[in-house]
Amino acid sequence: MKHILITIAVAFAICGQLLAEDNVNGIRKIEPGYKGAFDTFYKYISTVNKNELSEEKIKKLFTTNFCFLGNPNLVLSTHKEISDFYVSIRNKTYPIICHPHKFIALKLHKLSYLPITENSVKIALLDVFITTPNKTPRKKMSFIYSLVFDKNSDAWLFNSIGELRVKNYPKWTEVRIRDKFKYNLKVPISKLKPLLASEIK
Repeated sequence: MKHILITIAVAFAICGQLLAEDNVNGIRKIEPGYKGAFDTFYKYISTVNKNELSEEKIKKLFTTNFCFLGNPNLVLSTHKEISDFYVSIRNKTYPIICHPHKFIALKLHKLSYLPITENSVKIALLDVFITTPNKTPRKKMSFIYSLVFDKNSDAWLFNSIGELRVKNYPKWTEVRIRDKFKYNLKVPISKLKPLLASEIK
């Protein structure tokens, strides 16, 4: 009986420790129902970094009638339009942001989410532009993506994006960033210049 009580006590201690680790600095685990949305999100970041924004890849990540929320809104009706839009951002806008250096990758400093329904969720990110030489951090930007679960494709897909000033990053549920995508704080985030997409010329 004594051994059983000790085993139970140890189990409770381990569970308490794991729970504490999951809530360090307010960072929590993703609710199971939204893990697929984050899988889609990370596939998107990887696709952008690898510059593999073909129409076929986009079909697996985005709904048609994808909306860039702004003034005015931009609605992209087909996957080809979405592909062309993101190819332009990746190969024209990013070089402008990083000039005179070469864009290497986006890394994530913060990642948070807000469940809307069981089939829709908003994900906020604060990303950092990494450039040549020596993978140097240059700028920071923030966006909010909306994703919906598409029953026809049995997958979570992006259906809109809105720009966000870094200083207005929302106080939603913050989650741990996968190591491969995490910004390493080579330069303190406070030292990086914030940008707003609509102000880039």
